[in-house]
Amino acid sequence: MKTKTYAGIPEELAKLETAKIVLIPVPYDGTSTWQKGADKGPDAFLDASENMELYDIETGSEVYQQGVFLADAVTENSSPEAMVEAVHQATKNTLKRTNL
Repeated sequence: MKTKTYAGIPEELAKLETAKIVLIPVPYDGTSTWQKGADKGPDAFLDASENMELYDIETGSEVYQQGVFLADAVTENSSPEAMVEAVHQATKNTLKRTNL
């Protein structure tokens, strides 16, 4: 089974050990009051990324070639404060595991 990667980039460019970019999805919808759906944003973003142009005109390069690691989603939803703390911890843990 193929691992899901940002923009469908090759798996060798999506490893935490070598990536210069880390994406941490946060599908949080705990404070929506009118219409739910914000929690679907990270998946929609990743699905859309598979159909976008990978060349970045501003840098004149294909930035993904520096490596883009897609971390596990932070799914804490007991409170906004708990979600923020979970994102903080996920970020700290990711930084500890890398040289970023």
